[in-house]
Amino acid sequence: MRTRHLLIAGLALLVSCGGTSSDTGLDATVGSIAVQDDGKIVVGGGFTTPASSLARFGPDGRPDKAFNANVGATFDSSVYAVAVQSDGKIVVGGYFSTPAQSLARFNLDGTPDEAFNLNVGTNFAGGIMSIDVLSDGRIVVGGQITAPSRSLAHVNADGTMDTTFNTVVGESFDLPVESVVVLDDGSYVIGGTFTTPSPSLARVSADGVFDQGFADNVAGSVSGFVSTIEHQRDGIIIGGQFTSPANSIARFDLDGRPDEAFNATYQADAGALIEDYVEKVAILDDDSILVGGWFTEPAPSLMHLSAEGELEPLPEQPAFDAAVLSVDGHGESIIVAGAFTVPARHLLILDF
Repeated sequence: MRTRHLLIAGLALLVSCGGTSSDTGLDATVGSIAVQDDGKIVVGGGFTTPASSLARFGPDGRPDKAFNANVGATFDSSVYAVAVQSDGKIVVGGYFSTPAQSLARFNLDGTPDEAFNLNVGTNFAGGIMSIDVLSDGRIVVGGQITAPSRSLAHVNADGTMDTTFNTVVGESFDLPVESVVVLDDGSYVIGGTFTTPSPSLARVSADGVFDQGFADNVAGSVSGFVSTIEHQRDGIIIGGQFTSPANSIARFDLDGRPDEAFNATYQADAGALIEDYVEKVAILDDDSILVGGWFTEPAPSLMHLSAEGELEPLPEQPAFDAAVLSVDGHGESIIVAGAFTVPARHLLILDF
């Protein structure tokens, strides 16, 4: 295992291996992260400084003052999801009503994309908790929405609604979608608190058609809700609050069959220790898994699993005082964000 050291964003102190630090200015919870190609970190949450609900930081954790000034007080409520397009524009979702209802886009400099936001307008009813940008520029969103379709919807690249996809989805989901992952064939695996069209975990085609074969293979094996999904090699990793097919983390094949070998390894090594639930997983370049959540065991709020599900403790485990809500990786760094104020205020960078 490679030697790791911590680069703390949010504390004015030096840590092991020569790590540097800076003051992020974040005054409240960060719930979502997206990392740009240049390593800059875009965060969304419920904070009011260094900007309201959306801010950007350099790879070293220093606030991007120009970007943050342009965002300013644009939002009137929290941001729950952030995604970066291939052109660098930033798409955000939440429960806000300005600069558009629940979904908005910003330019590279942090100014609102007025044309896109005008097209979104008030088409959404409810909050958006998950965003993914497709290769053709369209955007798939999940959340606690009732319009333009329930819980899952498509938006065109210009911010207009994809009425064909949304009509097919219709009222298929009875409760919120919390996470959506796009597979290589353009289909989606979806997790949430829903019970229909299948409990907690479902797959739909690129056109929005429910995949009954996938649901039959899952066969109701998830005993609880799914808050996060990521694509790993020829399978998917899910996290949330459930007790089977393993506790709070599980792996499935792309056809929906539980990966019995992974799930057994993980359960024996780490799953039996988790006393609360998982909020977010991220797949690193080596296919290992970073896990954040509300748990205190087997490590406080953050743990690292091998690609096969074995617990791999971080050599310098941060002593978080509250939950890790989002994790991401970029090059030689891992970015962690959440409700914690120790060992940093809401944003921390693990530098490999």
